[in-house]
Amino acid sequence: MSYRELRNFCEQMRALGYHRIISMENFRRPNFELVADILYWLALKYDPNTDISDNIDEERHRVEFIKQITTLFVSKARLKINPKRLYMADVYAVQEILKISTFLYKAQVSSPAEEDEVHDFSLPSKLSNIKSHKALAQEITDLATRLYDQLGKEDEVRVAREKALQFLQNVSRGGNSQSEQSYIKTCIDSILKQQEKNIQNMSMYVSGLERDQKQIDEKIKRKTKELEQAEKRLKGMTSVKPAYQEEYDRQEYELEKLYQIYVEKFRNLVYLEHVLDAQNEQAEIEQRKKKQQLEGFQIEIQKQQEDEIKGGDDEDNQDQLVQLGGDSRLPSSNQEKRKNEFMRQQQGGFNKQQMDEDIDVDDIDNLSGCEDEEDEEEEDEQDIDNLEDDGEDADF
Repeated sequence: MSYRELRNFCEQMRALGYHRIISMENFRRPNFELVADILYWLALKYDPNTDISDNIDEERHRVEFIKQITTLFVSKARLKINPKRLYMADVYAVQEILKISTFLYKAQVSSPAEEDEVHDFSLPSKLSNIKSHKALAQEITDLATRLYDQLGKEDEVRVAREKALQFLQNVSRGGNSQSEQSYIKTCIDSILKQQEKNIQNMSMYVSGLERDQKQIDEKIKRKTKELEQAEKRLKGMTSVKPAYQEEYDRQEYELEKLYQIYVEKFRNLVYLEHVLDAQNEQAEIEQRKKKQQLEGFQIEIQKQQEDEIKGGDDEDNQDQLVQLGGDSRLPSSNQEKRKNEFMRQQQGGFNKQQMDEDIDVDDIDNLSGCEDEEDEEEEDEQDIDNLEDDGEDADF
C-alpha cells in the first residue's frame, strides 16, 4: 500500500461526506472497528435499504459482517473484493475499501447523462442464504397450491359470501326485521352453548389432571419413604462387619507376607541358577582346554620318544662296534635325562592340581617307557655277551 493510495482514500472519504476524520496513521496497526464503521457507512450510502447487522462483538459476528459486505458489493456493484484483506483491517484492507470508495466517488462526480447509462444489475447471492432461498421457494409453492384449491371451491363459496354480504347490508341499513334478529340470536346462543361445552370439557380435563397429580404425589411420597428405608438399611449394613472379616484380613496379610517370601526366594533361585550355569560353562571351557593341552603334550612326547628310539639304536650300534665292553645303559640314561628335562620345561605352566589330574596318564606312559627301556637293556647285554664270546674264541 503506497502513500498515494492512502492519501486518495482519505480525500475520497472526505468528499463522500464521511462523518469522521480519517488520518493515514489510523491504518498503521489493525483497527477493525474503524474498518467496519467505514464499510457499514459505504454500504448504507450505496444501498440505504440493505439489511446488514453492525454487531461485531464476537468473531463469528465479524466474519458474518465481512461476508454480507462482500456479497453486497460483489452481487450488485460487480466489484472484486478480497474478504481476507478486509478482515485483516490494516493497510492492505484500505486497498479493498478504496475500490468501493472510488466507485461511489465516480458515481457522485459523474454527470446525469452518464448515470442514465448505468443499469441496475444484481446477481443472486451464492455465498450464503442458499437454505433461505430453498425455504422461500417451498413456501411459495405451498401458497400457490392452497390458492389453487381455494379458487377451485369458488363456486360453492360464492353463494355463502353473497348471503353474508346481503345480511350485512340489511343490518347496516338499520332494518328491524325479525329474521335478522332471530338469526343473530340463534348464532349467539349456539356460540354460548359451544363455549359452555368447551368449559365443561376443560373443567373435566383439569379435574383429571388434578387427580393424576394427586396420584403422582402419593407415588412420590411412597417412593421417598422406600428410599429412606433403603438408606437406613444400607447404613446399618455398612456399620456391621461380616462374620469372617477378621479372618479374611488376617489371611490376606499372611498371603501378602508369603508372596513376598516367595518372590525373594524365586529371585534368589534364578540368580543362583544363572551363577551355576556360568560356572558350569567356565568349567567345561577349562576342561576342554586341559584336554587339548594333554593331547598336544602326549603327541609331542610320543614323537620325541620315537625320534630318540630311532637315534638311540644307531648310536648304540656304533658304540658297540667301536668300544667293546662299554656301558650298555648309557642310551637309556640319556633318554631318561632328555625326558626329564622336557618334563621340567613343560611343568612351568601347570599348577599342582593339573599335575595331580594328569598323573594317571603319566603313569601309563612311564610304564610303557620302562618296559621299552628294559627290553633295550636286555638286548644290549646280549650283544655284549656275544662280543665277549667272540673275543675269547679269537684269542684261542
